[in-house]
Amino acid sequence: MLTSEATWTHPLCSNPEEGSSRFGNTRLRPIVLFGVGSGIVVEVIESCRRAGQPIAAYIHNRDVPHFLPTGLAARGLSSVDSGLRSCACICPLFTPANRLAAATEAEQLGFAFDTYLIDPTAITASDLRVGGGSFVNAGAIIGAATKLGRNVFVNRGASLGHHNEIGDFVSIGPGAILAGQVVVGPGSMIGTGAVVGPGVRIGADVVIGAGALVLRDVPAHHTALGPSARILASTRTGSDDAKSR
Repeated sequence: MLTSEATWTHPLCSNPEEGSSRFGNTRLRPIVLFGVGSGIVVEVIESCRRAGQPIAAYIHNRDVPHFLPTGLAARGLSSVDSGLRSCACICPLFTPANRLAAATEAEQLGFAFDTYLIDPTAITASDLRVGGGSFVNAGAIIGAATKLGRNVFVNRGASLGHHNEIGDFVSIGPGAILAGQVVVGPGSMIGTGAVVGPGVRIGADVVIGAGALVLRDVPAHHTALGPSARILASTRTGSDDAKSR
């Protein structure tokens, strides 16, 4: 089972005692990036670079091409040993279903999702709560009294208002805007540039299309597309081929 949330204190940390501030002189725990078959992995690598965060290994868990920059070597599942299991772990995959599959596999290998990563350029409230395995990318803004669940992915420049409740394995695309008091259910995906109005509740496993304007609740397992957020028939996020995307 994935670990409980923590209060933000350091770009990579698991509890309030591990770091005193964003730029504190805290010894950083090495991180393993598990699942490098998605182009988004380069964003996580850059966040680690900006934060001075050491990366112990890049684990390639699927038989698909990886997206590591030239000069970085992927390692297979057979390379996982006790030394790597002691590291922090992030799954750099944007699609919620694929991130869930990778996190489940990583846990079965002995990794614990007890830490999270926030890019140093993100602006976050002092009372932000963040679940283990989550990642907040460059330029994101997160308001006060907001809670991110476990293994949440907030992409570049997204803006989350006050009192948001973001469920486990939610993905929020670049430039998306969530107003205050928005609730997003587990496994949902908010597309690039989408806007979600104040107080809207989005159910579990929902897909909000790029650029959609959502001003009313969206039921679980549905897709909302277009400027009027037209709600389509029941669907699921992710893909059945379990590729690491």
